[in-house]
Amino acid sequence: MKRELKTELTREEVTKLLKLYNVLEHLTDQAGEVFDVDLSTLRDVQHWNYRMKEIFNFAPQADEQGDRPVHWKPYVLPDDDRAWFYTPKDDQ
Repeated sequence: MKRELKTELTREEVTKLLKLYNVLEHLTDQAGEVFDVDLSTLRDVQHWNYRMKEIFNFAPQADEQGDRPVHWKPYVLPDDDRAWFYTPKDDQ
């Protein structure tokens, strides 16, 4: 199944990207200045990371058989041939 790659953004989505940028900026500033990062900053990074994955439908890579996700590899765009998506099997 060919997946569509999102190429246009709404203002709301760009605003979410800006929030991610600002959280990452804060994280890198914090790490660079004091070589320490507080947990609330890491929580913010995780939250916006999930949001970006949701908005753009980033997908884990499939294993060599294409049956299972390989979550430890970098995620790919949804139209990438390596992308894995859950497909429910018919019970009939």
